[in-house]
Amino acid sequence: MKIPLAVNAINSRERGARMLSRLASVLDEVVMGFLALAALSLGVAPLLFELPRYAERGFDAAGWLIIALFALEYIAHFAAAADRRRFALDPWRMLDLAIIIAPLLALTPLVPGSALSSPALRMLRLFRILLFAPRVGHGLQRPMAAPLPPVPQGAPQVSILRPGASVPVPCDWAALLQWAAVPSGGWLHASNLVPERLIEIASAAGVSHLMIEAALHESSYPRIESGERWTALTLSLRSSDDIRHRDPVLLLIAENDVLSLAPHPLDLPQPPAVSGNLPWGPCCALHVIHSVLSRYEDLAGRTERTVRQLEELPAIESPASFFKETFRLKRVLSTAKGDLWRLRGLLDSLASGRRTLPGLGAERRAGLVQLAEEADYLYETVDDVREAVLSLIELHIDIAAHETNRFMRLLAIVSTLALIPAVVGGLLGMNLVEGPWPVTLGQIAFGTLVLMLAVLYAFLAKGHL
Repeated sequence: MKIPLAVNAINSRERGARMLSRLASVLDEVVMGFLALAALSLGVAPLLFELPRYAERGFDAAGWLIIALFALEYIAHFAAAADRRRFALDPWRMLDLAIIIAPLLALTPLVPGSALSSPALRMLRLFRILLFAPRVGHGLQRPMAAPLPPVPQGAPQVSILRPGASVPVPCDWAALLQWAAVPSGGWLHASNLVPERLIEIASAAGVSHLMIEAALHESSYPRIESGERWTALTLSLRSSDDIRHRDPVLLLIAENDVLSLAPHPLDLPQPPAVSGNLPWGPCCALHVIHSVLSRYEDLAGRTERTVRQLEELPAIESPASFFKETFRLKRVLSTAKGDLWRLRGLLDSLASGRRTLPGLGAERRAGLVQLAEEADYLYETVDDVREAVLSLIELHIDIAAHETNRFMRLLAIVSTLALIPAVVGGLLGMNLVEGPWPVTLGQIAFGTLVLMLAVLYAFLAKGHL
């Protein structure tokens, strides 16, 4: 019975986490800013006007409801935060906490009755107004750039894979630094690295820490740099779970040694497939390149399926989420296209001998030609999918613009037809009795109707209806 209970507990926690996540997405900054504006109005009105007793009670109830929503929003975002300490110390979150706690202090038994007199309540209301005022402006703010990737937490993850071994073996940080200074063969991988750790590795391996930091930046692209001890190969490995995310990887390659670095946890080292008589260093490097291409192949297949699903959506019924999804796909595919273009050029250079890896002679470049062709095929595939996404976006925008034009044309026709009786009524006045014009109301109405029908006929003849 213990196992089903444990499974139920896990499922309950997962459902609770999903519920909190949905609640946090609903109670976003715009909604909280609007609630702060409503609370600000509810607090200012009693200070400016004498309100009936029932109106004051209603205002107080609405204010407490808004404070409860602020508390619910704070709890949901705090539970979903990756770094709760950083969340709690954020100035705007401290303001939210003050908005929640300040009114509750007035309800505690420690507050004397004299403090709840009418002047004291007015001061409390004024204090709440001063808290809500800056919160209104914060709700209108928009992030100017995408958030930075999270800083790695915890100890670095280090492992070593020896030639002929089936699985990598964990090792400590001191062994990594010793191996980087005097390599003894194998593939050593380190991930979950903070900048201070990168400086230590650069010093031990005898390379520039600026080069390592630039290579492991999130926007890094495939490139190769040759040095005295190492040849640096920078790649981006697409996530298998989230198509928007990619992990930069730096390979420091020698003939019989490979040191791979990644800023976030990444299970990269796996026994490379047998590749003729290639030395260990380039063999591992080609294995990583093959893994990168496999991830891009998976990306191309997933995006193709998503585009086919979007193509089945009626263009006349495009939901708001359609453009959000298509623009996200466009950005992902544009980034993938650029990476594959550079990777294709890099593989062509290696295959032709313009660039080389340690221990990779002319007679050992046969596998590079096949990888270059695969990269070229994936580049063309991703480019085709991107063009399909752009065509889909353009189609839906054109249809939306066409529908807007139809509505505006109809609005113009209705406005023109309504203008005729408005002008006639304005010229003749509302009262025709004893007027200077020898016409009756029926005659005016008939003439106005004829004019409206004539204008409507003109619009029909032009094909606007």
